[in-house]
Amino acid sequence: MSKNNMGIKYKRPKRERNKTNHSMNEADGFKNFFIVLASVLVFIGIVYLGVLGLEKLGVFEAGYTKPSKEATEISTEYIMIGTVFNRPEKDYIVIFDDYSKNINPYVNSLAENYKLRAYKVDMSKSENSKYKSDKENTNVKKDSDLKINDVTMIRITNGKVSKYIVGADKIEEYLK
Repeated sequence: MSKNNMGIKYKRPKRERNKTNHSMNEADGFKNFFIVLASVLVFIGIVYLGVLGLEKLGVFEAGYTKPSKEATEISTEYIMIGTVFNRPEKDYIVIFDDYSKNINPYVNSLAENYKLRAYKVDMSKSENSKYKSDKENTNVKKDSDLKINDVTMIRITNGKVSKYIVGADKIEEYLK
């Protein structure tokens, strides 16, 4: 009997090595580099266009608006209403008025010439608007208790309100 008829199979080698020769020249290196670069740029472009498309469709939060930054204005003439009780003097007066309209210039000139230091609070400023009210609060212990209705003058002695006057006529009478 011959070996062919017996059906004997020979074992193949355990691992056949790839006998192809991989050599790379400069042209292949440049070609591969540009292919990779083009693929990355195409991917970034698709992502960018996708984000723009989703933004146009309103997928991203539409209710958010960036807060506007108003120019900060430092004034030596006016103080903020939150600092009314933090002044360095022991005895002083504070006048609350809408200085954008300049309705009571006589009160302001009397306050500037008064024997005590006079501070002004401009109620037309947006940061002071939350203290405007239809009814005034004459029993004030701290700045959050302030409710300003009209032209108001407060005399503060040792950090406490000693005099609370509402109305331009009454303030003029007190300052004379």
